[in-house]
Amino acid sequence: MALSRLWRWFPGWVRVETEGGYPERLLNAVAQEEIAVWNVRCRGEWMRFSCFVRDYRTLRPRARRACVRMRVRQKHGLPFWIHRYRHRKGLLVGLAVYVLILALLAPRIWVVQVVGNTDTSAEEILAVAEDMGVRIGARMDKLQIKQLEIMGLNRLPTLAWISVNPSGSVARVEVTERKPTPQVLDLSVPSDIVALRDGRVVSVTVVSGEKRVKVGEAVSAGTVLIGGRVESELGEQLYRAYGEVLAQTERRITVSVPLTYYPSVPDGFVSVCPTLTFLGWEIPLYANVAPPESHQLYERAHFLQANGLTLPLGITTRYYLRTEQRPMQRTEAQAVELAAARLAAREKELFEADSFEEIGRSEQVIDGVYTLSVQYRCVENIAVEQPLM
Repeated sequence: MALSRLWRWFPGWVRVETEGGYPERLLNAVAQEEIAVWNVRCRGEWMRFSCFVRDYRTLRPRARRACVRMRVRQKHGLPFWIHRYRHRKGLLVGLAVYVLILALLAPRIWVVQVVGNTDTSAEEILAVAEDMGVRIGARMDKLQIKQLEIMGLNRLPTLAWISVNPSGSVARVEVTERKPTPQVLDLSVPSDIVALRDGRVVSVTVVSGEKRVKVGEAVSAGTVLIGGRVESELGEQLYRAYGEVLAQTERRITVSVPLTYYPSVPDGFVSVCPTLTFLGWEIPLYANVAPPESHQLYERAHFLQANGLTLPLGITTRYYLRTEQRPMQRTEAQAVELAAARLAAREKELFEADSFEEIGRSEQVIDGVYTLSVQYRCVENIAVEQPLM
């Protein structure tokens, strides 16, 4: 029913009322010429029915021959709607532009999503997908999905499967990551395990090769800890040495902080550069002005949101803050605090938790530079592989 009403609405239809004459002759003419009429109501010389606008013009001479007077009681459909707003040209132009924009943008990609990744970054997957044509603004029906499945796996070895699932204007890049395979030790290349630095051996774990040091023995950097040359009844055999040697070592970390430093400080001059982004196209809304040579850059992006998705329509504003280097002075307390923070970061980078202890510390200020030097005693793996020549 709704479809038939829509079908009648586009060409337009009218509700007609007839009076006098011979209405049966008019109905005979309707039947002979196969003119579509509906909702016919008759009572004596009075009759009502509905027909298309084009058929109403055809019925007028037939009605005169049947001595029937016809009058239009109701008008419906697109032609009458357009006629009603014929003086409002802006509305009609806006409707035409809307239909044109919808026809141009509906088949294009508005949003690209990555689904199924945990270890592989979404940015890396999106970069590969963009090279394969899956980008904002591309036509959905032009996607080379099979090519993406083949080339994507070649460029992303961490993935076991990749594909694109188009859904309206959203292109979902669905991936499945490979499960990690156990590492198999290649024993075909002979090597020794030597000491990376000086220390006293705490424990030795040998997987392959011959143990050359004992627990409690002091070793220096380069000493062979696990040998790959093994003497046997069959003569000298070559193996790939593999294992772990924990030793007690001493390490030193030195951190220097100048009391006078020269940071880049904004001088108050700001260049504002807004850019309109639409379906991947960037339209500058500012004059072509080069940013200051020395500056700090800040960005603010405002994009439309719909159902939790970020639409490709928004404004990105870049703020270029001109800077200059100005001398500034730290107090010694501030230098001590900054040095302690840098020292903690280096400890976290070099040592494992609970594997080191501090055995000495020295602090001094020379020529305006605060220097903190700390000596550590730690337990670490000093084994490093060295191929046999």
